[in-house]
Amino acid sequence: MAPNLLLKRTPHTRHDPRAGNIVDAIEAMHGRRSIRAYESRQVPRKLLDDLLWAAVQAPIPPASGNEPWAIVIVQGRERLEEYGARARQYAFEHQPVDRPWEWTTRPGFKVFWGAPSLVLFCARIGNPEAPLDCVRAGQNLVLAAHARGLGSCWVGAPMPWLSEPMIQRELGVPEGFVPAAAITLGYAAEQPSGNPKPRPSVYWAPSSNA
Repeated sequence: MAPNLLLKRTPHTRHDPRAGNIVDAIEAMHGRRSIRAYESRQVPRKLLDDLLWAAVQAPIPPASGNEPWAIVIVQGRERLEEYGARARQYAFEHQPVDRPWEWTTRPGFKVFWGAPSLVLFCARIGNPEAPLDCVRAGQNLVLAAHARGLGSCWVGAPMPWLSEPMIQRELGVPEGFVPAAAITLGYAAEQPSGNPKPRPSVYWAPSSNA
C-alpha cells in the first residue's frame, strides 16, 4: 500500500508539517514555500524513498512508458556546496550574450542553498514527453516534502552545468538520460512568508448553444 502522505483535513488536526501533522493537499499547494536555508541534518533514506514513491505517482501519457525518467540523488552538504561553486563558475563562463545571468556574480547567491540533498529527475533521451513527465513528478515531490515537514527548492541555476555529459557521468546519471529538473531537499532553517498568487484570469469557452 502506498504511503498516505497527503490526507484529508479533519476539524481537530493542526496543520504544521514541521510537527509531523497531517497536511491537506490543497493546503500544501497554498502553504509550501521555496526554502533557501537548511539545517545540516540529513534527510532519512526511508523518508526520501517514500517521497520519491509519491513523486512518481504523477500522471504520464501512455506514449512515455512506465519509466520516462531516472532519479539521481546527490547527498552531502559540503559536496553540494562544491558542486554549486562549480556550477556557478560554469554558468558565469557560458552566459547568454543577449541576457547575462546576474546571479552568477550576486554576493551570497548559492546554487544549492546549503541543502543536504539534491534530487535530479532525468528525462529519457528521444522521448519528447519525458521532460514534462519529470516536471510533473517534481511538483509531486515538493508537495509531498512539505507534507512531511521538509523544505524544498526547485533550482534552475545548475541546469547549464548539468547539461555537460562529463558532469552527468560524474554524478551517475544513467546512459540515455539527461537532467530535466533539480530540487533541493532538507529540513528548513527558515519559514518565508512567500508571495501567494492571486486568483488567475479564466476564460470560459462559449456555450455550444450560443
